[in-house]
Amino acid sequence: MKLPTRAVGLFVILTLLAADTPQDPGAILTVTRRTTKLRAQKKMFAAPVADLREGDKLAFERRDGAWLRVRSGQLAGWLHETDVSTNPDVRLSGQGVRENYSASETSAARKGFNPQVEQNYRGKNPNLEAAFQLVDRLQARATPETDVQRFLTEGGLLQEGR
Repeated sequence: MKLPTRAVGLFVILTLLAADTPQDPGAILTVTRRTTKLRAQKKMFAAPVADLREGDKLAFERRDGAWLRVRSGQLAGWLHETDVSTNPDVRLSGQGVRENYSASETSAARKGFNPQVEQNYRGKNPNLEAAFQLVDRLQARATPETDVQRFLTEGGLLQEGR
């Protein structure tokens, strides 16, 4: 019996995702976001327990859905699974590394778009320099978490207390 291509693809994806899922208490996790927060509760805007930086090592305690209970020294709290990796050799950049990329990012990489290609394109299109600078400024901008929470709540995108 031949399995449908979609079923095989789904199995491969689920297997890859499970490979980076901590299972054993005490497993060491590496923070892969430039900055993130260890939370008191399993909520996006729960009170922060500690500020974490890319490369910080955490001890895994347990999982509850997409949230991981971890320990950083004497502090314990919750962290979303997308902020860490179980891979001890994860490549850190100092600017935040993700192991999951959007379809558009993957597509751009397949087409060979990388920093060298961008630099070459910028050189050939000096009329776009102002646009590149604007994008760079937008990417460097940081919005306080309280502002994001207020925006989401007032816009009806986040229920109070979540």
